[in-house]
Amino acid sequence: MSFINPCHRGLAYGDGHIQGDGQLGQVVRVVGDDLFAVNTDPELRSFGILIKDYAGGEMPGIYCGGGIYETDVFEGTINPGDNLKVSATGKLEGGNIANRQLVIAQAISVRSGVLKFRLLV
Repeated sequence: MSFINPCHRGLAYGDGHIQGDGQLGQVVRVVGDDLFAVNTDPELRSFGILIKDYAGGEMPGIYCGGGIYETDVFEGTINPGDNLKVSATGKLEGGNIANRQLVIAQAISVRSGVLKFRLLV
């Protein structure tokens, strides 16, 4: 079962609605007035990370405003110190940050499939 734990959390935003379904640990962006959607484009500005699974139209809980978190929801190989972006499936991803792609987090450690990271959005 996937998880995201706040170690030293920033803010938690719980207002508005989500457009389409979203899963715990996916990154979201603002798409309208109090309307969020899973972000699958690393060139678009992210707002935060979903606290749990949400069905379209529900009011999502979103970790935002920085903080330190740990999760098993990420893609690819990540090393401590790596800058992280959003993947094509809306998850945290390491690797090369291409021109115009936005860094949304920084990896602190990766042990036994658990990523600890600093959220920058």
